[in-house]
Amino acid sequence: MNRDRSVVPADGTHHVVVNMGETRSPGVLNIVGEATHVLVDPADSQGRLACFHLVAPPMSGPPLHVHSREDEWFYVLHGELVFEIDGARHTVHAGDSVFLRRGVAHRYQNFTDRDARLLIVTTPGDFCRFFEAMDRITPPGGLPSMEQLVALDAEYGLTTLGPPMGAHDRP
Repeated sequence: MNRDRSVVPADGTHHVVVNMGETRSPGVLNIVGEATHVLVDPADSQGRLACFHLVAPPMSGPPLHVHSREDEWFYVLHGELVFEIDGARHTVHAGDSVFLRRGVAHRYQNFTDRDARLLIVTTPGDFCRFFEAMDRITPPGGLPSMEQLVALDAEYGLTTLGPPMGAHDRP
């Protein structure tokens, strides 16, 4: 459900209320098989940041990649994820967070048998447009082709370096 609950009072301040299950995008986005809700759209923050809530099912996670334009902060709300950051593996649990400056190669994977839930904040917020474009080219239950990823990467300043972690990478 997507109800526009943004408010611009007479004094020019701006705030947004997003209820559980709602999203600031036209619908829930499919990002590498993870249901993604946009909680703060870059238009809400004058482009300063974007915030997402993701549900990462078992064995889901993005390919190894690096951002040239955004810093990223991850906060695990529920479950456990394994992050690979510049080649080092870190098991991250509910209540833990990871901050990555642009230029850091990373990926994560849910190796458990339960969904994990996480918040991601990117700054600046234009990364939201990458997620929207990724949703448009992602087939249900899969990943876009490498050719599609490379074209999208070029537009949004990312580089895909390798595949997602797989069962053989399980800790």
